[in-house]
Amino acid sequence: MQREKVEIYSTKKGMIAIESPIKNKILQKLQEKELTFEELIEVCDKAKSTMSVHLNDLLDMGMIYKRVDANDRRKKYFGINTDLLASSRTPVSMHYNTILQTVPAAVGDQYAFLKALFHLVRSGMESYGVDTSPVMKKIGRDVGRMLAPRFKSKTAPELLAEVSKFWEDQGLGKVSIVAGDVPTIVVDDCFDCSSIPNIGMTQCSMDEGILEAIIEEKLKVQCSIEEIECYGTGHHHCKFIIKIF
Repeated sequence: MQREKVEIYSTKKGMIAIESPIKNKILQKLQEKELTFEELIEVCDKAKSTMSVHLNDLLDMGMIYKRVDANDRRKKYFGINTDLLASSRTPVSMHYNTILQTVPAAVGDQYAFLKALFHLVRSGMESYGVDTSPVMKKIGRDVGRMLAPRFKSKTAPELLAEVSKFWEDQGLGKVSIVAGDVPTIVVDDCFDCSSIPNIGMTQCSMDEGILEAIIEEKLKVQCSIEEIECYGTGHHHCKFIIKIF
């Protein structure tokens, strides 16, 4: 029997795992915007009684809130009080075991050993069914905000050049910037993923978060960084597209 997809959320009460497809759909829709009871019934295609049960459960868990329309007290809006941390996925234990086999050979090389352990923790969690990408990107954004004050550049080209040098100085990879309507960052010998096998998915969500936060903090813009090629997708580099709004 196929297990339902599990979503893991961060709340004031701690992490909560939600397996109910209806509850997860409610939370997914509320991440986009507030919705009324009637709108939730429509988008979830469920009966009023069913929707009431799930909404009351989510309210009791503190995962959503309810507010009354100031102009029409009969109308109630629901919104989200939680952040998505991780999503379950089909176990990839084969890839975890491949990485596990590299650990003994790395003993004696501090850099290689710590790199293997870093990869092992992430792939191990994924092998047991947890997609770490959302939380890794959030951590990356936190790191990026802490690092941002050390950068001095005020324009995008200068900042990207400064970040590239920082990336290489810290042993995170060899970086090249490709200018264009949608600039791209190409990283060779990526610390985050260069030794992992082709697992059919990108792996550098923490790097995405770090880069986004540095660019947003220094240039006071909205930025989206998306990895489109990765060692984890069978490429021999990592490639990120940069969108600045």
